[in-house]
Amino acid sequence: MSVHNIPGLIAGCAVLSMSMVATYLSLKYLRILETPLSRRLAYLAMTSSVFSTIGSLGVVVESATGLRIWWVMAAFFTLAYVTMLFAIFTYLRLLRELGGGERPRIPEFSSVPSPEESKKNPLPAGGFTIPASELPRIKPICNFATATLYVGRNTKAGGCPEFDRKIWITRIGAPDSIDPSKLHVLQGEIMRFTSEKGGGVLVILDGLEHLLLYNDFRSVMKLLSALRDYMILTGSTLIVAIEEDTLQKTQLSILRRELPPFNIDKVLTDAERVALFGVISRGEIEKPGNKEKKNREESAGEGTTTQGL
Repeated sequence: MSVHNIPGLIAGCAVLSMSMVATYLSLKYLRILETPLSRRLAYLAMTSSVFSTIGSLGVVVESATGLRIWWVMAAFFTLAYVTMLFAIFTYLRLLRELGGGERPRIPEFSSVPSPEESKKNPLPAGGFTIPASELPRIKPICNFATATLYVGRNTKAGGCPEFDRKIWITRIGAPDSIDPSKLHVLQGEIMRFTSEKGGGVLVILDGLEHLLLYNDFRSVMKLLSALRDYMILTGSTLIVAIEEDTLQKTQLSILRRELPPFNIDKVLTDAERVALFGVISRGEIEKPGNKEKKNREESAGEGTTTQGL
């Protein structure tokens, strides 16, 4: 059987190959990516590639057989194009929103460097709670912190793949351990680590129930309230893993009033947006020409003020 359209068949096979490779790569990224924005873009890329694959199959079939199935090509290539445009404009919309928004800043503190000297931390400042079963889900946000600290009962720290420091809550006097009854020592170590790292730290406290075995609820809440305030002051994040079944209803209510639930999906989306576009925003704000112009204007302003005095 003769080929109806050889150039069309070659072009169709080429587009089909590229579409299939794009589909494979998109699916690969969709499986390994964990943050919502990245997964959304990977999903749109995969959808566009699948539509393109179907459309290119129509080209191959029509070019090889002469069968009139132009509507397949028209429909699926159009869908692929629309999906691709949707992904591009989604990216551009986020870029516009973040380029014109305010950048998160770490509050100034006597022992913490200024925001210009500190690394940018897009995570929410303060204290939060999370069910212990959902602790593995915070793994993607660990990369957004300037440093990570694990405080808990487990010798194998959970949450982040790696931690800059681990504190084991135990009474046996092991290295890098703290007695659970010495809440003031635990508070001091967490604050010292946060201060030394310049703020923007992610602290995971996994072992609240163990602290309650050696301390009354009121003392533990004083510790958590003090840590929460310090996290806000230094632009850091405290996440407390809790087992809801081990707490009384009143205790759980008080705890969540002081440390609200940690919305993982929202934090991942917001943090990823800042991480993806923060450098561009800084570049737009601190363009060399604009920066020199700003310096000249500030110098001129100081000279005018001096003459006025």
